[in-house]
Amino acid sequence: MGKVPAAEAPVVVHGMHPTRGYPVTLHITPVAGGLRRRVDFLVEQADGRIEDDEAWLCAIKTVELLSADEARELVEETEPPRR
Repeated sequence: MGKVPAAEAPVVVHGMHPTRGYPVTLHITPVAGGLRRRVDFLVEQADGRIEDDEAWLCAIKTVELLSADEARELVEETEPPRR
């Protein structure tokens, strides 16, 4: 069986690119149907702080399928430090 995105809305993360230092937006959606019933995450990343849904649809994005640990690590690297 293939992987199917969950019905819930993606989590949106605004932060800084971990190696290049410019603003990025991540949309992270859980994907059911992984091996051993684990949940993977579809991660879409676009340059810039994108808050408008139409702008997001038109943005050029990179797309990856990550494990929970990989997705958590990416969010930790991307999120700006809390004050």
